[in-house]
Amino acid sequence: MTGYNILKRIALLSALAAFPALAEPISVSKTVDMRQAMDDIALAAANHDLVLVKMQPIDTALTKRGFENPHLRILFIGSESAVRWAEEAEPRLLNLLPLRLTLIQREERISVMSDDFDLWLKEFPDPPAHLMVKAWRAELKAMLDDFVRQ
Repeated sequence: MTGYNILKRIALLSALAAFPALAEPISVSKTVDMRQAMDDIALAAANHDLVLVKMQPIDTALTKRGFENPHLRILFIGSESAVRWAEEAEPRLLNLLPLRLTLIQREERISVMSDDFDLWLKEFPDPPAHLMVKAWRAELKAMLDDFVRQ
């Protein structure tokens, strides 16, 4: 990680210390099919130095077993730097990584939801872990905003 990226992350953590906690998951939606949504999320993630680690195609797996298609996928998204930060700040944070997104398709609209960061903030009330969770939430929110704009 370059010196600039480290300074950028420290500035982000410091700025986030003043923000109140959100009491719900991050949620966005847009009109697009599942395949395009996956491509758009991967691109938005790359724009924020995040990578798609794994995709759970729950819809495909259930359909293969004869069940109705729930049009649901779970994505795991993360970064190497988040893992390194968690190791240094509070190793228990590693249990939260990679971050999880749930994609639900209803007709021609995809909704994307994160886990509830408020629960994590309560579990980790002290710095630096608390600030790190806030930084992850802010980064994920920015990434999902990029997803919607594409």
